[in-house]
Amino acid sequence: MRLPVPPRPRRAFTLIELLVVIAIIAVLIALLLPAVQSAREAARRMQCANNLKQIGLAMHAYHASYETFPPGYITGVESPAPNSPETGPGWGWGAMLLSDLEQRSLTGAANFSLPITAPGSRTVRTTSLSVFLCPSSTGADGPILLKDAAGATLVADLSPGQYVGSAGQWEIEEFPAHNNGLFYRNSRNGVRDVTDGTSTTLMAGERSRNVADATWVGVIPYSRVCTNPRWPVQDCETANVMVLGHTGPSPDQRWVDVPNYKGAGADDFWSLHRGGCNFLFADGSVRFLKETIDPRIFSFLATRAGGEVVSSDQF
Repeated sequence: MRLPVPPRPRRAFTLIELLVVIAIIAVLIALLLPAVQSAREAARRMQCANNLKQIGLAMHAYHASYETFPPGYITGVESPAPNSPETGPGWGWGAMLLSDLEQRSLTGAANFSLPITAPGSRTVRTTSLSVFLCPSSTGADGPILLKDAAGATLVADLSPGQYVGSAGQWEIEEFPAHNNGLFYRNSRNGVRDVTDGTSTTLMAGERSRNVADATWVGVIPYSRVCTNPRWPVQDCETANVMVLGHTGPSPDQRWVDVPNYKGAGADDFWSLHRGGCNFLFADGSVRFLKETIDPRIFSFLATRAGGEVVSSDQF
């Protein structure tokens, strides 16, 4: 007769073994987390590029209807002087594309003869549209508050956007009525005017809110737009920089602000994508331009008829 075998005592984890397991799990998380974050950013960057692609298709649909790209923004002026104060209404190129972006109901609510700040314009100016928002931009969907030079609030519910049209090389504040890119005040440029080639001419690019606000709606006359208070460069410009960006050089700016330039102002291109920005070109293509791009090449890409020779393998 066999005697019953006593059960073996269960052996618990020692403290050292438990600490080793926790350490292994922590190492695995540390290895996997950057990969997950990188995959998420790659998806956000792809969505951002797709937004610009949709904008490019809308631009060319507009061109097919009117034989020109939309104006940078529409406004009257107080006098014929080049830098005369603008009187509005101020609607920007993004607002002109609403029907071509499948926003016909919003187009029906828009009266482009009214100022953006008018009560009748509230529905349009306050509507947030995902096609104008880069998912990588911080605080992308909050409204914009704008004040005049004296500090009086002009609008507090302006819809934001993270894509600005390419005005060219020259500073937008100094050259509001004419620039050497595709968009400026009351511009009417078409493919016929892009003699540098549509595949080597910038149409629009990114600006993240961690640097400065931008909008798809348009320009609020007499308002000022400044860089984010937490941005190291404090810069205030006229409100037309909210729909337009430039590269430099300019008569009073002899350098070029490449994408993600650490000293970027309120009128430059900037994104939270690592290493550069997405840009829409005049042929409707979207390319990622690195922050290491040759400044001269980046500047050449901003002109529509500068006569510079740029090949696609240079950017």
